[in-house]
Amino acid sequence: MQKEVEGNKRITQCMGCMEIYEAFDDICPYCGYINGTMPEEMYHLEPGTVLDKKYLVGRVLGFGGFGVTYIAWDQVLQRKVAIKEYFPRECASRMNGTEEITIFTGDRKKQFRNGLKSFKEEAAKLMKLHDIIGTVNVFAIFEENNTAYLVMEYLDGCTLAQMLKEKKIMPVEEALKMIRPVIRSLQEIHKNNLIHRDITPDNIFITKSGELKVLDFGSARYSALAQNKSISVIVKQGYAPPEQYQLYKDQGSWTDVYSLAATIYKMITGKVPEDSITRMVKDTLEAPSALGITIIKSQENALLNALNTKISSRTQTMDAFEKQLFSEEEVPRIDNETGQPVKKPQKKWIPPVIAAGICVLCIGAFLRMQQPKKDTAVIQQQKQEEKYVVGNYVGVDLEKAENAAKESELQIVITNRENSDKKEGVILSQDPAAGKEVGENNKNIYVIVSAGNEKVKMPDYVGISSKKCAEIEKADNIRTVTSESKESNIIPEYVVEQSEKAGNKIAKGATVTLSLSAGRKNIKKKESHTMPELIGKTFDAALKEAEKSQIYIGISKHEYSTSYKKNTISAQSIEEGKKVSGGTEILLTISDGPEQMKVPDVVKKGLEEAKVLLEQQKLKHTVTFEYNDEYGEGIVLEQSVKAGKKVDEGSTIDLVVSKGAKKEPKKTTERSSKSSGGSSKKNSGKSSSSGSKSSQSKQPSLGYQSESSSSHRKSKSKNSGDSLDSWGYVN
Repeated sequence: MQKEVEGNKRITQCMGCMEIYEAFDDICPYCGYINGTMPEEMYHLEPGTVLDKKYLVGRVLGFGGFGVTYIAWDQVLQRKVAIKEYFPRECASRMNGTEEITIFTGDRKKQFRNGLKSFKEEAAKLMKLHDIIGTVNVFAIFEENNTAYLVMEYLDGCTLAQMLKEKKIMPVEEALKMIRPVIRSLQEIHKNNLIHRDITPDNIFITKSGELKVLDFGSARYSALAQNKSISVIVKQGYAPPEQYQLYKDQGSWTDVYSLAATIYKMITGKVPEDSITRMVKDTLEAPSALGITIIKSQENALLNALNTKISSRTQTMDAFEKQLFSEEEVPRIDNETGQPVKKPQKKWIPPVIAAGICVLCIGAFLRMQQPKKDTAVIQQQKQEEKYVVGNYVGVDLEKAENAAKESELQIVITNRENSDKKEGVILSQDPAAGKEVGENNKNIYVIVSAGNEKVKMPDYVGISSKKCAEIEKADNIRTVTSESKESNIIPEYVVEQSEKAGNKIAKGATVTLSLSAGRKNIKKKESHTMPELIGKTFDAALKEAEKSQIYIGISKHEYSTSYKKNTISAQSIEEGKKVSGGTEILLTISDGPEQMKVPDVVKKGLEEAKVLLEQQKLKHTVTFEYNDEYGEGIVLEQSVKAGKKVDEGSTIDLVVSKGAKKEPKKTTERSSKSSGGSSKKNSGKSSSSGSKSSQSKQPSLGYQSESSSSHRKSKSKNSGDSLDSWGYVN
């Protein structure tokens, strides 16, 4: 945030949108961002940070496991930009309020360095793609704070995913017209020996002018397509083809073809295709026409051909995909297993005599159907339906409305409860409206009922500064007022008491009274005291120690901790045992306990993907293997904790993983032979070729091995750095 005074005017640059405005308060009139808002995560750069001596960093646009993207202002060229910071969270950290990244030691350090090298190499190549329409322009790459930053064009608009949330389903013609520029962009990208490998609705951006841009080029890997080399990636379920789940599996233009086809499928059906790994075991993908979508058969075949799970059966290039999608000629459906066109069923010849007989029967049936019905249809047409007039229930208490409706032989049906300034239980709207007539068969009155004012959780203000209170109340929509000060060993002007107990649910916008500390009159500032150990104690216990030691205490922040219990002190600003004078102020860090992590759904996913998903949530895992006839080797069959449940950071999730179908043991045969000298038994010197082979599993090969063999394969990888493949413009 930049502020300067022009006469009596205060000029502010918003850290949310980088617009400049005349400030009367800290709320931006353009985007509503509250200047002074702290980042969501402590490792994010604070708004107002300057990078490379010219880029003013604003709010976070998005972040993931591999990096953070910020809005920024180029102070030299006077323009908005977006800046990506390379930040693999598994390999590095950043202390709150600092700018330099701390890199972990050992293998993590090696991974960080390898990833950083790849990031810079890719950035240099992406800068050469500025002539390709539909790609995000990359302006610069620089190193700072022990990492690297990518400067690129700032886009104003929304992603295709955001648009689909509102639009749900698009007509086929509209969807194909919209996506064609993306196809053309990817054609040029592939010509430059780049594979995107993360085409999803999240990574297709629609600017306010209607221009489409392909995002997430942090996931692009420079790859010699001719050599078909690739590395493992973090995939997005439903959009990633099988080869992206498998280590060292060939990837190429066909990989992007699958993902783009899955994106089109989502656009026209509203559904994400079933995960490709699951489809390899049992393909239940429904054709769009089977879902009631109006689509030309050749377009449908083109789409399904691009969604084939086998590489050899899939459409290979974007050129071929475009040709098939927009072809005026018939496009055959390619069988996934054989790679050959699916044969049309042959029409059976019916002898003329039989055909004539069928026609006679059909005509007879048709004539009988045309005879007038003399039963219920006539009666119903003649029956006069009784009508009921709907009353006005808006603004009426629900119970009273239900009683009134019952008297009129009508039924109140609640469709939703919404927060409002109206009393809880009051009806906000109704359908049909008052005065409308309803029939005997439709007596329901659908209403939306007030849930009262929105409730928020009362924060704990005790021990924090009044300035910090102001930041919290902006975030939580709580108004605070101060009353008389009270004597306390809490730092002066820090909160001593609050009128609402912390943790209680209160109305959004409610007023809370705070009492501030006035310090202690009897504190002797010239006396020397020994700083007590406060770590591990509660704040109340620390207050008693503070009184004994003639010091003041306050809370600087809360943070998650696996080492200290919730609501205990995890750090103090002045170390224990140090000599301090009376009235010395010390700031404390309060533990929130372990962070609650949401358990991901890893069932039916590959083991490697499951590991990554669990690691991203800071969860550990154990693996046991068992044979399974339905799922191939390396597929997760069970997880010990249900998906969606929240557990402590560092918790262990037990996984059961398939070993594939159990193989039958080899069979050996013995032959007996008789010689002139007597009879003897011996093994045959030769066995039949069929007898020498063990029975083979019919499960498709998914490219997975047991945990031990998987680790062996990893050790041979030339690129041990973390993949950049889940890291995009806003992710």
